[in-house]
Amino acid sequence: MNIVATDTDKEVLKLLEENLIRNQNGNKLRESISCDQIKDEKQKVIVHSLDWVAAADDPNAEFNQPVFSSLVSLGGADLILLSDVVYGATQPAWEALLTLLNKFRDQRQKLCQSKTDVIERVRFDGSITPVGDPLALLGYTQRRRDMSPRDEAVFFKLLYDAGMEAVLIPPRRIPNGENYMLTTLFELRWIQ
Repeated sequence: MNIVATDTDKEVLKLLEENLIRNQNGNKLRESISCDQIKDEKQKVIVHSLDWVAAADDPNAEFNQPVFSSLVSLGGADLILLSDVVYGATQPAWEALLTLLNKFRDQRQKLCQSKTDVIERVRFDGSITPVGDPLALLGYTQRRRDMSPRDEAVFFKLLYDAGMEAVLIPPRRIPNGENYMLTTLFELRWIQ
């Protein structure tokens, strides 16, 4: 699987890239899940700085933001993993994050329109992702010292207003999951 990872902190980006490269298995891909099913290519690890607000506010983000160019070369985002992005310090940028998720979805749908070999992904509940939609997962840790339940509700209301819903993935459905996980895993689904 090809990986495009983002953050805004330069030190975090450096460590992220080192960690991804160190953990990359280096094996040839058996099958890619990008639109054009690239086979037998070396996995790509790409790390970019990404400011959610700047990218969300940029009407030409698809052309101006390096992360979008990288995703074009890979056929769009198949899987979006969001981890540790919902907490007090990020609250001013939540709307921008959700706008950005919709931009990633729009880009993938455009790239997949002319393809006939788009691979659908099976969700944890057995349903299939709509053609062109990336699979989006949100790892969320409650921080009662950082945010109140009302603050948390604001994020999930913004998510709904942005055309998405959060579907809780039961811990028993998570491979190698724990009985009492500290982080809750949600699938973010676009409401059709």
